[in-house]
Amino acid sequence: MTVLARLAVPLLRLRDKRTPTPASMRAAQDRIRARLVGDLARLPVGHARGLEQLPLDSRLAEAFREQVPLARYEDYQPLLERVARGEPDVCFPGRATALAITSGTTSSGQAGERFIPQSRELLRHHQAGGAAAFVRLADWVGPELLGGRLLLMGGSTDLKPNVHGVLAGDLSGIIVSLIPKLLWRLYEPGREIALMGDWEAKLAAMTGRVSRTDLRLASGIGSWLLTLFAAACRERGVARAREVWPRLRAVIHGGHAMEPLIGQFQHHLSGDTWMQEVYPASEAFIAVGQTPWRLGDGKPSALELLCDHGVLLEFCPDDDPRGAACVGPEGIEAGRIYRVTVTTPGGLVRWQMGDLVRGEGPGLIRFAGRTKTRISVFGEHVEGDLLAAALATACASTGTRIRHSHVCLLYTSDAADE
Repeated sequence: MTVLARLAVPLLRLRDKRTPTPASMRAAQDRIRARLVGDLARLPVGHARGLEQLPLDSRLAEAFREQVPLARYEDYQPLLERVARGEPDVCFPGRATALAITSGTTSSGQAGERFIPQSRELLRHHQAGGAAAFVRLADWVGPELLGGRLLLMGGSTDLKPNVHGVLAGDLSGIIVSLIPKLLWRLYEPGREIALMGDWEAKLAAMTGRVSRTDLRLASGIGSWLLTLFAAACRERGVARAREVWPRLRAVIHGGHAMEPLIGQFQHHLSGDTWMQEVYPASEAFIAVGQTPWRLGDGKPSALELLCDHGVLLEFCPDDDPRGAACVGPEGIEAGRIYRVTVTTPGGLVRWQMGDLVRGEGPGLIRFAGRTKTRISVFGEHVEGDLLAAALATACASTGTRIRHSHVCLLYTSDAADE
């Protein structure tokens, strides 16, 4: 039996053509809230966050929003350090499966690198989010997607134990272990190269391996994929990635704005390439593209929130520092900017991710950047998505491509004198 035939049944089970409604979003989120509060209330994290005092009835949603304060990394540091020491039943039942290392944007001061503990249930959530994106893409691309190799371009899968024996590493490396066994024979760049930690050596090895394979899907951060495309073109002595991989018809992208990079992808790939955006984070898998989009169209579709995947999602307006006016996915308004807050089976309760999103309507968003990278010297609030759009427009009007970009405030002499 072919890989495609063996995958047909599980893929069909994952498909869901129903369009979520505000009522179904609210109902799903109410179920998730009740389950998470019930599971976490008896643990140290539940005591620290006041969950044991909440009513487990129809009053829960309002009480949760009004009584449980928003949290940042520094609020959790003592609990997370206990988890990192291997202590069980602190933020979730059992011990951490791994610690996802992330630089983050919500750590205090100069805290730098931080980690997000991954529970078994949280990893199942990440796996379900990735599966949702893959199945949605496969539904549009068709069976040829599984006729060749599938590249997952992520961090090193070589997880290192900390001093207490708890494995730690890049989330993308942790997630590789969750790839269904049926897909392993299609997976690139293979286990040996995936383990490599040195980026330059890994890129060289990856290029040498995949530049002569029948690649059908490439997945990763957009800038990383472009670096690979350029290296593979040099390896093969051609100008465009589609000359290296003529049957590459699908790309899963995320991690930063795609708009400034669209011109470069259009240079390398054909206009009928299917593109699927994802919004994963170490804390949770937030959303996937509502539909895949054609590269030739030049505009990603809105992101559809994963409302029924085990994580409680809240969106706080900028003028609501306490979180009392946060709304669920069903309450998102088009054009409004929100801060993303999550409650997860990994024990994070009303955790502020440091991300900004722009509403597109109930259940739909676009990533708008991060709170610490928004330009707002005089209260102008220029979010990352606006900067990305400006860069994309500048590139399109001048026929240029971005290699690196840096945006900052430039004071004029007149402004300095005022």
